[in-house]
Amino acid sequence: MNWYRHIPFRLQILLAAGAVLLLIVAGFTYAHWRALDEALSRAAEREAQHYTRQLDTLARQALLTHDYEQLQDRLEALLAGETIAFAVVLDEDGRPVATYGWQDSTQTLPPPGAKLEWHGQPVRVWHHAIASTLGGEPISFGSLVLGISLAPLETGRERLVLSTALLLLFSLALGGLLLDGVARRLGQRLAALAELSRTLAAGDLSRRAEASGSDEVSVLAQSLNALADAVAARIDELRHRIEYDALTGLHSRIYFDEALGKLLQQYDAGRVWVCAIDLDHFAAVNDSCGHEAGDRVLRDVARLMEEIIPPRVEQAVLAHHDADEFAACWVGPNEDEPNEALARELGAKILAHPITDKGLNLTVAASIGLVRADRVPSTVADLKIAADIASYVAKQLGGNRVVNYLPTHPWVEQRRREIELLPVLLNAIRTEAFEPWVQRIVPVGEGLLHAEILMRLLTEQGERLAPGVFLSAAERFQLMPRIDRIMVRKVMEDLDRRLAENRPWPADVISLNVSGQTLSDEGWVEYLEALLREHGIPPERLVFEITESTVIEQTEVAVAFITRMRGLGAAIALDDFGSGTSSFGYLRRFTADYIKADGQFVRHVHERREDRVIVQTMVSLARLMRMTTIAEFVENDAIIETLRELGVDYLQGYAVHKPQPLSEL
Repeated sequence: MNWYRHIPFRLQILLAAGAVLLLIVAGFTYAHWRALDEALSRAAEREAQHYTRQLDTLARQALLTHDYEQLQDRLEALLAGETIAFAVVLDEDGRPVATYGWQDSTQTLPPPGAKLEWHGQPVRVWHHAIASTLGGEPISFGSLVLGISLAPLETGRERLVLSTALLLLFSLALGGLLLDGVARRLGQRLAALAELSRTLAAGDLSRRAEASGSDEVSVLAQSLNALADAVAARIDELRHRIEYDALTGLHSRIYFDEALGKLLQQYDAGRVWVCAIDLDHFAAVNDSCGHEAGDRVLRDVARLMEEIIPPRVEQAVLAHHDADEFAACWVGPNEDEPNEALARELGAKILAHPITDKGLNLTVAASIGLVRADRVPSTVADLKIAADIASYVAKQLGGNRVVNYLPTHPWVEQRRREIELLPVLLNAIRTEAFEPWVQRIVPVGEGLLHAEILMRLLTEQGERLAPGVFLSAAERFQLMPRIDRIMVRKVMEDLDRRLAENRPWPADVISLNVSGQTLSDEGWVEYLEALLREHGIPPERLVFEITESTVIEQTEVAVAFITRMRGLGAAIALDDFGSGTSSFGYLRRFTADYIKADGQFVRHVHERREDRVIVQTMVSLARLMRMTTIAEFVENDAIIETLRELGVDYLQGYAVHKPQPLSEL
């Protein structure tokens, strides 16, 4: 260090001041570089979690229904202009079914957590398994791969380097002009700034430097203060975006899950309640009044939740999840009635809230599911599933009601069985393990022999399942359109082979069942017409059966289908006739060819006078409207004799013909 002594003192001060400033600015820059890096990295991770939750429901539905075109459209609409560099949805076999920003489907996807350059920007990769867990049993549907852009982080780094360089040059220039006394004062002030930088780097963004003067050090302190303010404001902004829903002001799904987890740790599970709120017929508001009116309704529901729930409980967290779905959790008494009363009050206030727009007066009701934390495994995921199950049951029961989750209720076990059957159904769809069976429909007098195509599911273990076992699960997971297509195609192929080989059909007229979900499936009618043309099946020898409930609930869709099929020459049968609550006014909209008396009126028609009257009324109505009557569930000779006396045209049941595989007839 002898060379240093030969340097003029003023230059020594300049060099010393420059060295100190260099170390301080470098340390501060490094510390804040790391702080900014960590803050933005956490923000990127939360963004990934946010989009993962948004895309999970879309991808899950598409993977179940194989509606990948709609999923592709939704991906492009949702992710355009966002921070997502690419997104890839994979099915359970690892095949891409929908992508955004990922052009080469043959390219190997990067592993989770990988950092890579993607079209000139840094990207971090997240993997997410699309699965459900219930009772510890995982059910996998596929996976989601996201590439989150880290460009904001790099931009922050560049700005930090530039500002540091400018500050360093300015400080070095200032140091050359300082005297000995000023140098000592400078050292003290710089030491204070260094301490501040270490404090800020440690995460305490509340500290600020003294910056009352106008000298250069004060300017530096002001710059440091401004940087600290900017970082704190950005962190607060990111935290608010993550924790709150922009539309309603309620908490987000992410915050709700975290808050519920904390309540489970802090309180006895018997006092923690979770509530799922699903608005009934909310789509009608959007369709009738527009999305702006729908948004107002969602905000109004949020305000009602804030007014009713928090004042009545010890702690409460309110959240808006997706579209018309809300959630709440609170700490309340461990008795059912007070909490159910609170949920009922909320439902009543929602129902009573007027919706007036464009001259329309509408109301919105809510299906509310409630669960106490000690009634299921006290995890956030299990509690949310239980609350959703209760909300679903409330909606299935007609909506505008509260259902309290109880593990002993039959519908809980039913939903569990449905979930357990899902992989069986998906495998059966993939392998087309659905068998056509036939049950003949015999005329009471003269007439053509009819036969209804029934369905059986052949499992991998060789067990045959009747529709009553798996049909509710298939409808729950929107799988009926795919199943109906498999069944209709198999039947058409069989009938085509019989025509080509000059073999007789199982009956003169074949009846095919069409579910309500299938009627609403886009492209179903075109698919059916293409099958008829391909296999040369005469439409006049076919009857399409749809349930009365489908006609009542989906009148417009049913009328369109009936009109189109009858235009081709096919006939229409109303199945389960008399089971609905309609006044039969819907029969004025179209003409059916057959009505099938619901089995509840046939099983005891020989014993109950009221059932005979109902069946007689159906026969009279059918004759008046020139329709043919069919009685189902004909199980013995006494029922046959009674139905013959009542004038029923056709009989179907085990007393007439037991179902057989189509291949055996």
